[in-house]
Amino acid sequence: MSKRSFSRRPRFPQLCAPIRLPGPEVLLTARAERHIPAALGNESRHQPYRSYGVETMRALGLFALAVPLFSQPSLAELADKTAPLADCAALLASIPDVKTTQDTHIEDVDGGCRATDLSWAESSYIHYRIDDVVLLSPDLLQTFEAGKLSAAADLTLKGLRIVPQTGSPLQDYIISLSSTGIDLHLAYATDPAERTGEVEFELSAGKLGRLSLSASLSDFDNSDVPLSNLTEVTGTLDHFEASLEDNGLFARLFAPPILSTLPADQDPRPAIAAAQEVAIAMLASWPETTMPPKSLAALSALIRAFPKPEGSWSLSIDSEPGLSLESLSSGDLSALSAAIAGTRITATGTPAAP
Repeated sequence: MSKRSFSRRPRFPQLCAPIRLPGPEVLLTARAERHIPAALGNESRHQPYRSYGVETMRALGLFALAVPLFSQPSLAELADKTAPLADCAALLASIPDVKTTQDTHIEDVDGGCRATDLSWAESSYIHYRIDDVVLLSPDLLQTFEAGKLSAAADLTLKGLRIVPQTGSPLQDYIISLSSTGIDLHLAYATDPAERTGEVEFELSAGKLGRLSLSASLSDFDNSDVPLSNLTEVTGTLDHFEASLEDNGLFARLFAPPILSTLPADQDPRPAIAAAQEVAIAMLASWPETTMPPKSLAALSALIRAFPKPEGSWSLSIDSEPGLSLESLSSGDLSALSAAIAGTRITATGTPAAP
């Protein structure tokens, strides 16, 4: 089957979540949570900032999975739910743990639903709040209740904030001072007949910066995949783009949960430096047809800038005949190196001025 040609700026996306990739934020958060008590006691009050970072990454992980999971109120409750929901208010009411306030406004819009002033509890000590959310998808009220994956969806969230619940009003207030409102956009489109998909994700945190990702997929198959195991989706990555405009975004949102995986009683800098050089050595081992010298230099600068890669960075990956999602998600660096043949990586970087 011939591959479908896509523009470099896809209009929609969803597929990042199901494509066998658990997502680094999910893996890192799971490891980082070993350092956080399950319930808030006296010890947990001494690490509110670690909790804040980990829970921030958990929020991002949730939204990386938001589109496919947004169509599933509860896997255990899907069997007999075939009648469409009455309206968007009924849809919202069917989502567990989502809370409304006296200021909440819910409306049916063309192609989907919109709601304002929502909150939900991710845990006993961290709550989230959203100023505005819009979910657009064909036959949304039908597919949502039936727990089906739609062929396309577009999710926009504005003003996502973490509302800490540490048990200490003072610490809640202190943490809230550094809580930055985040805007998220996740969209996807699939063509079941052509077995293709396009994905787009963007995170914006005001002055802290912006991260955007997009991808084009072929041989994409999400048919007959049980909702309880979305990782069974298969496909091939043909094109991937990423750009980062960083003015503190990575250090604020992404670095804390990554660093929390390191031993708490050791200076992390030697381990960070060693990991940086291992990663750069792997990239340098790839042929110049895959990793041109200028791209290697840009990626090396980005890696060595961790945990504060402030500046402007971009990455583009084009692959023929494509990169298997299974190889990409295996975590086996040798398998990735073997699959990299026929792939060209283009990277640019402009570090922020000291």
